[in-house]
Amino acid sequence: MPNSLSETTLAVTQPPSGVLTPVNPSEFPDAQFGDLEKGLSDKTEIDLPRQDDHGWRRIVRGFTPSMFSITMGTGVVAILLHQMPYNSSWTNYPCYIVFGLNVLIFVSALLISILRYTLWPELWPAMINHPTHSLFLGCFPMGLGTIVNLIVLVCVPAWGPRAATMAWALWWIDAALAVTICCSVAFLMISVHEVSPEKLTAACLLPAVSCVVAASTGGQVAQMEALEAHEALWTLLTCYCCWAIGFFVGLMILCIYFYRLLLFKLPSQEVVVSVFLSLGPLGQGSFGIMQCGKAAKMVFPRLTILPSEAGTILYVMGIIMGLIIWAMAIPWMCFAVGSVLRLKMRFPFNIGWWAFLYPVGGVASATITLGAELESAFFRVVAEVLTAIIVLVWVICFARTIRGAFSGELFPKPGVCELRPDSGAKVRIPVVQCGRTTKARY
Repeated sequence: MPNSLSETTLAVTQPPSGVLTPVNPSEFPDAQFGDLEKGLSDKTEIDLPRQDDHGWRRIVRGFTPSMFSITMGTGVVAILLHQMPYNSSWTNYPCYIVFGLNVLIFVSALLISILRYTLWPELWPAMINHPTHSLFLGCFPMGLGTIVNLIVLVCVPAWGPRAATMAWALWWIDAALAVTICCSVAFLMISVHEVSPEKLTAACLLPAVSCVVAASTGGQVAQMEALEAHEALWTLLTCYCCWAIGFFVGLMILCIYFYRLLLFKLPSQEVVVSVFLSLGPLGQGSFGIMQCGKAAKMVFPRLTILPSEAGTILYVMGIIMGLIIWAMAIPWMCFAVGSVLRLKMRFPFNIGWWAFLYPVGGVASATITLGAELESAFFRVVAEVLTAIIVLVWVICFARTIRGAFSGELFPKPGVCELRPDSGAKVRIPVVQCGRTTKARY
């Protein structure tokens, strides 16, 4: 048997007629036939999917972790509608509707993901070893974090201690997932994934940002009066740890990403929107440290382990640090907006458009907090403008996503690239050589 696919004729038999149909690479736009060649030489069996190319199986098989970015964007819109400076009673109703929609999307995405890896368990190691898909695992705890936020803001005032207990329990799950994903994916990046500067994207920030989001969410959870003093204390201490992990890992990656932009310029047209992801650790970092400071101001006077003034000190430090980090986001906002304007808004819609919402939403949340704590009309107006832009973009993204879901464009045809040689997956294809069908031998 030849050592490479270039020396063979690859075909698929169609029983019972036995007619051989050559594989057309254009039918598998995501396939890397170089990986197929490497796969045979590495003694790995690779599958060309047939029955999974249509219907619900195509949707489930193509449902990657990046789909959880929809819950992130939808959740942050509900939060901003609830918290925007110049809101009124009528804005609460859209908030409740978007909140319910976000819960529905999150639960549906979770069930589809479970079904995906149950039906095709080989996709799990393939996804983990994929240098891009694995980065979007951070979207899951961030999507869950928006739900916890809204439970604190909406459900706890209406339902009382039971809702507070549910929010607290969900937050611990969220924090554990965020830290686990941040550390494990970062380790995969330095040990398994093939990463080069020219291929580096801002999506590398997602695992780190999930820790910062857990900290900002926990800061709001710790402010709930229903928690006991020691429960609020441990929540707050964990928040500071999560913030430190995510923020400083994010800063390191942000420096590397700027180095990539400096040498290789802007990303391609299809993924240029991902530049907005660079706002994630800064916007959420500013919002998170201020929420932790506000929680410290409430928690420490209830305890005797430290002077009550410690809470006030941490509160003031949180506001000052929040303002500094918020200012750090301004250049990156200019870079992101300039990248989009440079292309004259000519870039195709894809799931990456949702990358705009959550990072900018984090900046808007930090701006809202600064406006409230500093009693500044400037920050309130800026926050209101950012909220209006985010809501408008959310409506566009949601409409285009619905259309793409029904047309099937949102779920690409499964390609051979899903089963990478290093994924450990073992499935078979028939290989034809010299007019006879043989099973690939390794």
